[in-house]
Amino acid sequence: MPLKGIEIEKIKIILRDAVSKNYRYKIIAFIIAVAAWAYVSIDENKTIKLDVELMLEYSNETGFTLIGERPKYVTLLLSGPTDIVRSLGPSQLKATLDIGIPAKGEKEYEITPRQIYIPDDNVKCLRVSPSKIKLNFQKYSEKK
Repeated sequence: MPLKGIEIEKIKIILRDAVSKNYRYKIIAFIIAVAAWAYVSIDENKTIKLDVELMLEYSNETGFTLIGERPKYVTLLLSGPTDIVRSLGPSQLKATLDIGIPAKGEKEYEITPRQIYIPDDNVKCLRVSPSKIKLNFQKYSEKK
């Protein structure tokens, strides 16, 4: 059934009133909606920095023994998306110091963020502390 001219005019008036009346409240509601959307969007991509203590593993210690203390832990400064960084635990991260072929005596090794295994590419290691450690090696047969 086709609409009559009077009914079409009533629909036009209703639509015009819906758009033109209370426009101040509509603008305020629109601004609040955009602000809420922006807050949620920015919060999802927020990055944090977090210190994590991690056990230090040593590789290639063949033929020599370490004398004295050797650091057991390092502290990492991680940066990345909040939810990913907080979900990472020490069991998922790995810090390995490659000693190579050690020589007798004391040697200083540098621990860099590149030596840290992090399973997610969105998370970066910004700092390792301590960044340098001294290790003292002695042949097995020379041990006192």
